Amino acid sequence: MKQVYVVAGTVKGYYHLMQYVEDITGHPQQASIEKRLEIIQFFEKYGKEATEIAYKKKRSTIFLWKQKLKKAGGKLSALAPGDRAPKNKRHRVIHPFIANYIVEYRIAHPRADKVTITPSLALACKNAGIKPVS
Repeated sequence: MKQVYVVAGTVKGYYHLMQYVEDITGHPQQASIEKRLEIIQFFEKYGKEATEIAYKKKRSTIFLWKQKLKKAGGKLSALAPGDRAPKNKRHRVIHPFIANYIVEYRIAHPRADKVTITPSLALACKNAGIKPVS
């Protein structure tokens, strides 16, 4: 296991130190947490310019990580990167007529592909007054 040093100076004693190390042991993003810790330690030792050259991380990012550590009481799992997926994802909107038509067509004609279904679907949509799918 790679050695991990806790940045927060509030840890006293072996037991408390092991609680922080145990916090990320087996964490799914353990590698990125350890990398961020390494960057913070490098920043503390060598300064802003060397850190920007070596790791391409700005001072504000490192201070943000240190702030997260402080708010979490030194828990290393606070350095884990968050979910970057959009909060509101687009949902596919299909007219119920089109969905029902495709299901019924495939039940009546097994193994029919979209090239076969598209012309008849376009005709059915035109008769029903619905905009066909592209």
